[in-house]
Amino acid sequence: MTDTHRQSSLPLLGALLAAGLMAAAFILGIQFKNFRQPGTITVKGLAEKNFQSDSATWRSGVALHGDSYQDVLDALASERKKLEGFLRKQGFEESEMQIGLPSVERVYQEIRNSDGEVVERKPNGYDGSLHITVNTKKLDKIQAAQTAIRNLRAKNDFVEFDNPQYLLGNLETIKRDLITQATEDAQKRAAEFAKTGGGKVGAMRSASQGSFNIYSDSGSSSDDDYGGTYDKSTVGKQVRLVVTIEYAID
Repeated sequence: MTDTHRQSSLPLLGALLAAGLMAAAFILGIQFKNFRQPGTITVKGLAEKNFQSDSATWRSGVALHGDSYQDVLDALASERKKLEGFLRKQGFEESEMQIGLPSVERVYQEIRNSDGEVVERKPNGYDGSLHITVNTKKLDKIQAAQTAIRNLRAKNDFVEFDNPQYLLGNLETIKRDLITQATEDAQKRAAEFAKTGGGKVGAMRSASQGSFNIYSDSGSSSDDDYGGTYDKSTVGKQVRLVVTIEYAID
């Protein structure tokens, strides 16, 4: 090939190469657009609502000491009748009372030497206890009985009682309603974020429930086994649920 022919072919070759590079760039650009992952946003939604407890459980009982096993059993039976009578007087029916079995255990007195080591254990009678648990929806009577049993306790050292536990019924229904509210809250938050960035909230990509907590309306709380906090110390409750949701952003 002559020099003149080579020189005349160079512009054509350059044009073909440029066209090829432009086509390749266009194809790669389309492929990149097709494979590019759309944007997402993850937000938390909160729902909370106040409720009043609709039931309560309250445990009381008697505890005493006796010289023999039979003495303790007889004394427990006598004290149980007194406690049952007291509870009926407070307005609770027999169907609301769950009476536990009596418990009797041998007691030993430990004799220690000057070094504090146990050198002898002598039998020292028997300890016995029995509990009655009231399960009721009569919350007003539970509260009145608390005062009355304190007066009874002052006259009878055998009586024991715990603080009542106030409960909410239909927890699953409450949870479902709060999930709906929390999801709506999360969508509103996502929309505000997207609006700020000039985007629009798309489809939900994933969702998970976070903590489900039942607090006292006075602000205190205690841990329980219902997937979070369950405060049972007060009649009034504040129930709170959190969800985490991921949305696509268009």
